[in-house]
Amino acid sequence: MLVRARWENETRILMLSGRFDKSGRVPVETALAAGEGRPCHHVVMDFSRVSSMDSAGIGRLLLLYHSLRRKGMALTVINPKPSVEALLGLAGLATIIPIMQEKSEVRSVA
Repeated sequence: MLVRARWENETRILMLSGRFDKSGRVPVETALAAGEGRPCHHVVMDFSRVSSMDSAGIGRLLLLYHSLRRKGMALTVINPKPSVEALLGLAGLATIIPIMQEKSEVRSVA
């Protein structure tokens, strides 16, 4: 998994590429740690280039959600492929983590 990160005001945007599984933990944590010390209220994960996801990836996403929430931050997933979005829905994550198709929709959640 590759992760590129950028800022939009106080929102950290993570653009993920590849398979989101147990190997995704380190790149995601590294990208988030690189932004420590800067005000952040929202993390947006762009899944447009995530090819697939397994149960370890679901677990990692849930752990990240709870970790960010404890710090007072929100998490949103945008642009998942239909198969990944279906998996997130089946796992019940769509009921706790906002999942959107357009980045412009995120403003209403932040």
